Amino acid sequence: MSAVLRRGGAVLAAVVMTVGLAACGGGGDGGSSQGYVQPKGASTETISIDAQNFSFTPDKITAKPGIATIELTAKNGIHDLVFDNGAYSGFRLEADSGGGSQKLKIDLKPGKYTFYCTYPGHRQAGMEGTLTVS
Repeated sequence: MSAVLRRGGAVLAAVVMTVGLAACGGGGDGGSSQGYVQPKGASTETISIDAQNFSFTPDKITAKPGIATIELTAKNGIHDLVFDNGAYSGFRLEADSGGGSQKLKIDLKPGKYTFYCTYPGHRQAGMEGTLTVS
């Protein structure tokens, strides 16, 4: 095999590996939320939510409009947090048991929003809450 073919194969392998890694998302900065783009600017408040089987604590939250950080921590099990009815499209936090957590910034607009866990059976068992922004 010529040196040119070997070098070309190595370059192709590197490109395939890079594309594969990019497709996986990765990173601890909320990269797993497909299509969601965090707002630029400083967060003015942090909303901490604990997830356990089958509830969120707190499940009724009040916040001010503007950029906030929402942090989801799993006390047990694996859970996620999304908003209902297309509110904040693409926003998704996911955390697994033993204190695993994830956080993202969000630009809160006035209104009342329902959030819930998408894992099978969790929402049906009561794993949802409301966020009121005013």
